[in-house]
Amino acid sequence: MKVVKIAISVLLVVLLLAAAVAVVILFRTASVSYDIPETEQVRYDHIPHDEAIGRLSQAIQHQTVSYLDQQDIYLPEFESFIDFVRDTYPLIHEELELKIINGYTLFYKWEGTRPDLPAAMMQGHYDVVPVEPGTHDNWTHPPFEGVIDDGFVWGRGAIDDKSGIMSYLEAVTYLLERGFEPERTVYIALNHDEEIGGRQGARKVADYIIENNIDIAFLVDEGMPVAEKIMEGLEHPIAMIGVAEKGYLSLELEVNKEGGHSSMPPRENTIGTLSEAIIKLKQQPMEGRFTGLLRDTFEPLLPDLPFIYRMALSNLWLFGGVIEERLGYIPHTNAALRTTIAPTMFHAGIKENVLPQKANATINFRIHPNNNIREVLYYVQDTIDNEKIEVRVLDGAREPSPVSSTSSEAYLLTKQTIHEIFPDIPVAPAMFLAATDARHFTEVTDHLLRFRPIRARPDDSSRIHGTDERIAVDNYSEMIAFYIRFIENTTSGL
Repeated sequence: MKVVKIAISVLLVVLLLAAAVAVVILFRTASVSYDIPETEQVRYDHIPHDEAIGRLSQAIQHQTVSYLDQQDIYLPEFESFIDFVRDTYPLIHEELELKIINGYTLFYKWEGTRPDLPAAMMQGHYDVVPVEPGTHDNWTHPPFEGVIDDGFVWGRGAIDDKSGIMSYLEAVTYLLERGFEPERTVYIALNHDEEIGGRQGARKVADYIIENNIDIAFLVDEGMPVAEKIMEGLEHPIAMIGVAEKGYLSLELEVNKEGGHSSMPPRENTIGTLSEAIIKLKQQPMEGRFTGLLRDTFEPLLPDLPFIYRMALSNLWLFGGVIEERLGYIPHTNAALRTTIAPTMFHAGIKENVLPQKANATINFRIHPNNNIREVLYYVQDTIDNEKIEVRVLDGAREPSPVSSTSSEAYLLTKQTIHEIFPDIPVAPAMFLAATDARHFTEVTDHLLRFRPIRARPDDSSRIHGTDERIAVDNYSEMIAFYIRFIENTTSGL
């Protein structure tokens, strides 16, 4: 009887604890609410929408294509684009000072009424990636004609990034025509080689700023969008401000062994050894954690999510491991969760009946801010655990960027501007998974923000650097309005 009483007591305690846990879970889930301020939408009634769309169309028609082999770059197209900008925006060239950096990057200075204030800076790029050979006929409209059709402007650069830089120029012209004078000086860089690393454009601009002791309060570059329908059940769009970007590392793995005839294969050969190493790396990825910036990105999404997701994300103390595992299966969330591993090239063999004496593979890592290059190297060597495989670091490696503060006035004023142009949309900090020219400016300012007010859905991701790149006509007008308001808000604050 005593044993039964003890068992009942234990059962009651367990039930009470379970009930308490359930109450905590439900309370935390029910406490989720939107953090969207009631903001009156700011409108600009006199933006010349049709003319602006026409000018964007013209910009796309300049084939400012960057190639990795720079001998393939046709520089007259870049020169004609610069002439087009001069001719199309005469007021900017009358009122702003222009310096051409390294022949092709345009660097404007809009002198403020209080030059003692640290300057604001905006940048983007006008070079574009090539159209993949053999895919021209897959485009709805030719990639370099800037066709305006079905509510879109079509063509290479429509998203990345001519709509960005052209909306800068439209916004500045709008403000100049109305006599606006910024308190702080504004610098605007239109870079010419972002798509091949930015070392001759943005890097030279950063060097110029450092050499001339120019004090920059913050820099805004291309980056995260106003994302729509990014998750099942998520009704609200969300504007994401990139406050960090991943580092970059490519490693070459090489193994050498005796060759021979394929009729008498040894137990191990170069291809097998290297393949085994790659499989180990893929099966044992670096640790991913649902903390910090990634957690901050998801928080504004919670009120829109189905109950089961809202419950799990509101109670990470209990469900954190499950969330990390689930996010690891989805490519874009996995990329935000950890340092990613992507084998991209494999070379071995010269003939089908000859055992190759050498095999090498290239693996690309996008390094999460939680890691660094040294840690990735240690992880690779420890995981493959094979001294016969030589690991070499290829050119172009860079550490992940610092994470810009979300409590800075630059961030808060960017967030305010988003609410004023896109009312009722939550805003979240995020990590930009690709690379921008902002990475060259970590010595210039601590406040690097990566955001473009482009409305984007999941199927738009394949258009960037792919087929049928386009920007919605109405969205382009929103972009111009955003930058008008952004300049008004940020050039007198901070």
